[in-house]
Amino acid sequence: MRSFRITLALVMLFASLLWLLLGTSAPVYAIISERAQIIPSAIQATFGATVVWIIATMLFGRIYCATVCPVGTLQDLVIWTRRKVNSQHTFRYEAPSKIRYVVLAAYLVSLVAGVLAVGYVIEPWNIMRNAASGVNAADTATTWQSIGISLSVGVAAGILVLLAVLIWAWFAGREFCTKICPIGSALGCMHSQSLMHIAIDPDKCISCMKCEDICASKCIKVEQRHVDNSRCTRCFDCTEVCPNDAIRFQLNRHRNRQTPLLEPNG
Repeated sequence: MRSFRITLALVMLFASLLWLLLGTSAPVYAIISERAQIIPSAIQATFGATVVWIIATMLFGRIYCATVCPVGTLQDLVIWTRRKVNSQHTFRYEAPSKIRYVVLAAYLVSLVAGVLAVGYVIEPWNIMRNAASGVNAADTATTWQSIGISLSVGVAAGILVLLAVLIWAWFAGREFCTKICPIGSALGCMHSQSLMHIAIDPDKCISCMKCEDICASKCIKVEQRHVDNSRCTRCFDCTEVCPNDAIRFQLNRHRNRQTPLLEPNG
């Protein structure tokens, strides 16, 4: 599952870059990258991709964040590079921040109020569009002019925001996705209704900490056998490193039996 997720993410990133940099000159298949995005789908009032992703999230959780979001994939590449540079680098669980709901509320209010610049700066697809406009200016020129901002300012904003997100990912993992991204926060609100969840089996967990160490979303707390699925971006790195098949992607169900938590092997 993880290998398929990575392959799909890289294919979609490549298609996204082709479409954003070359526009209509890009190969025909590259347009799928835009049509698979939530925001373009909503803006164009077709809502096809938006509805599909809502259903997919209700079934599987935030798989959008780990498959077709180009900013998410770029962050994963930065995190992967960081691990290659420093194999000892690990993450630790952090309690969920209310900042994400404040940002989401501000984003929704800005949409209702017609303050579109907020979305243009923090939505992942628009961040990529703005940065790519340094090469393909025609893609966003009209957009920025419609809100009274010059193209050069829009391009600079896109490049700076994208660089900030990637630098942030180097040091703190997927915090942009779990604290700032309004799309991720909105999808995360559906986690309690998702059919599938990442869960730790307390009968199998030996507290080796490998899943918590690798979780770039910082949403796994081994000590309490807890996974915050509202922030989990479904990268499946945790399921890959677990030596005992104790953390799995499974149907959401309540366990009636638990054995005492085991101490780490010493």
